[in-house]
Amino acid sequence: MAGIIGPSFVFAKEQFVAVVITGDLPRYREAHEAFVKVLEAGGLDRSKVQIYVQTPNPDRMSWVNSIRKAVGVGADLIVTYGAPVTLTAKKEAKGIPVLFADVYDPVATGIVKALTVPGGEITGVSGKTPLVTLIKNFVEVKGTKSVCALYSADDLGSVRQVEELEKLGGQFGFSVLKKDVDSPGEIDGALTSLPAGIDTLFVSESPVLHLVLDKIISYSSQKDLPVISQIPGLCDKGALMTLEADPAEQGQLAGVHALQILSGQKAHTLPVRTPKKVSLIINLKVAHEEGLTVPFQVLGMATRVIK
Repeated sequence: MAGIIGPSFVFAKEQFVAVVITGDLPRYREAHEAFVKVLEAGGLDRSKVQIYVQTPNPDRMSWVNSIRKAVGVGADLIVTYGAPVTLTAKKEAKGIPVLFADVYDPVATGIVKALTVPGGEITGVSGKTPLVTLIKNFVEVKGTKSVCALYSADDLGSVRQVEELEKLGGQFGFSVLKKDVDSPGEIDGALTSLPAGIDTLFVSESPVLHLVLDKIISYSSQKDLPVISQIPGLCDKGALMTLEADPAEQGQLAGVHALQILSGQKAHTLPVRTPKKVSLIINLKVAHEEGLTVPFQVLGMATRVIK
C-alpha cells in the first residue's frame, strides 16, 4: 500500500466525501472498499473524513438526485463510479471537485479533454482495456460471423464500446447487431428477439446490464451462445472470455487522487490514471460445454483460466 500512496499528506480540516455507487454493483463496491483503505492508509481514517455513500438506481433522475444531495450536504469531494453518473456529476457538481473511477474511455465520453490534462475540476481513473486484445483472442477460438452487442444508449461508455466493436468487426470479418437495453425489464425481450444467425453475445459495461447478468448468462447457456465482455467477474458467472480492469486497483488509484485533492491539490492538475492490472480470463469449462477448442497460444495469453 505504501508504494501506491507515496509521500505523506497534510489535511487542514475534517473532510467530507460523497460517493455514488450506482446500483450497489459488486465491481463498484470492491473498488470503493479499496478506495477507503487507501484513504485510511494515507491518514484519513473515520475520525478525519466522513464518507457519505449513495446507491441510486441506474437512471438519470436517480443520478441527478444523488449528485444534488452531495452538493446540498456540502461535500469537499464527489466520487463517482461509471460513466453515466460521472457525466451527471460534471454537470451538477457546482464547483465541487469530481473524482471518477471505472469509467470506460473518459476522453471519448467527453468527461475529460485529455488523459494528461483533464480540464475542469474533474479527474480520475480510466477502466478502459484494449478491446482488440479480447476480440483477437476470441476469434482464434471461434470463427464468429455475427455478434449481438447488448448496450445502453443512455450510457456513453457502453455506446463507445460497441462503436469500437463495430470497427473491429470490419477488421476481423464479423457483423454487429446492436440491442439497446435501457432498463432491466427490457432484457427478456431483447434476448428472445435475437435473429437465428447470431453466434456470439458481447455484453458492454452498462449498470443496467449488470443488474441482469444472470439472465444473460442463463440465456446464453441455453442457446450455446458464447459471451465475451470487459465486465470484471463475468467469466466466473459463465462468460467464455473477458478482458478486465481490476476493480480493486481502480479504487486504489482513485484513493491516491483523493488524498491529493483533499490535501489541497486541484483536480485539473492531476492526470487521469490508467489501469495496469488488466486480465484476460478464459472459462475453459464453458468452452468445452459449447464444443469450442481453445488453442494453446490463446491459453498462453490468459491471465487466468477457469477449469
